[in-house]
Amino acid sequence: MRTAAAGQLAFDIDTLIHDADLQAAPPWDGPAPLHFTSAYYPPEDLAAAFARWVFEHGSFGCIPRSHMWHPAITMDGANTDTDGHDLSVLTADLRCDHYGQRCQCVGDLIYRAICQQCRWHADGTEQHVVEAWHDHAWPGWRTLPVIPAAITRRDDQNRPGTKLAAWIEEHYPADWQRPGAPIRTERSGLGTRHVPRRSPWGGFDLSATTHPPDVPSHE
Repeated sequence: MRTAAAGQLAFDIDTLIHDADLQAAPPWDGPAPLHFTSAYYPPEDLAAAFARWVFEHGSFGCIPRSHMWHPAITMDGANTDTDGHDLSVLTADLRCDHYGQRCQCVGDLIYRAICQQCRWHADGTEQHVVEAWHDHAWPGWRTLPVIPAAITRRDDQNRPGTKLAAWIEEHYPADWQRPGAPIRTERSGLGTRHVPRRSPWGGFDLSATTHPPDVPSHE
């Protein structure tokens, strides 16, 4: 059985090794800074900066402590099929991390959508940046027919349902039935989130009942 003393010794050794690694590491010279930034950087630059911050400060509480951009796990691989555009969704936690101390922090969870092919990005709520990206990559999506809530969208194998396919075939323009294209669906209650990879073509299922704040996009 591992004793408390042995566990402490192992912890101390790990700390010494990490301190030595920090001292041996060259100064950070990556493009993105090691703190929150509103400037545009490609997703890989922001990921590298976040990884360096974690290396220097540790992974415990790294998201609220660093306030840095990192991939939004609920949007992993959100849209990789749209011709001429790509999508990466990141998030940063700008909420207070003083844990009971008096401060003047202001902020919330913020999201960023990036189309790296166009060097385009938009910041805001998750709903806003998803819609802003569709304005950028799929102009005209706001006028798509809204699929009624009564139409079953998924079968018991989580595949697009036959009723959905028939409804789309009848009502959706042919040029919107292609890889990466979204659908718009009628929603109610709490289920109004825009959901990635839920259209029949690998695009978003966009809630027609979501109205995010009007936050300006950045080109």
